[in-house]
Amino acid sequence: MRAIRWAGIYSLSLLIVLVVRVGLWVTRYQRIRTALVRPCPDDPQMARRATVARVTHAVSQISRFIPDASCLTQTISCQAILSWKGIPSTITMGLKKEDETTLKAHAWLSWNAQVVLEGNEGTVLDFNKILDLPTPVRPPVSL
Repeated sequence: MRAIRWAGIYSLSLLIVLVVRVGLWVTRYQRIRTALVRPCPDDPQMARRATVARVTHAVSQISRFIPDASCLTQTISCQAILSWKGIPSTITMGLKKEDETTLKAHAWLSWNAQVVLEGNEGTVLDFNKILDLPTPVRPPVSL
């Protein structure tokens, strides 16, 4: 059963990373994120730590085989999959100055105030945070 679960997560990750990567080639990240990320409750669901770990691992492994699957591709993909499972997360974007004429951008994903997907551009401590993109919050259902 565990192998089937992993195969499902990897298949879903492959599909979503491809969709996001192609989408970033043809349009802005805001459109892709709006189309894929679903509102979810404002509850970090601490008991779902294993799910978060499986999804982030699958996305980072699959991204190695997709051309130009940047940190932004990975974080949008991961946030979308987690939002479908009802787990809120936050994409953070940052900049760092490499030399006098070069700025480098980076995106990473946080869940419950912990970085869970960092990409391969370096540690997040090297970057100055410029933007947070949390999962949209679904209002609680009243009975």
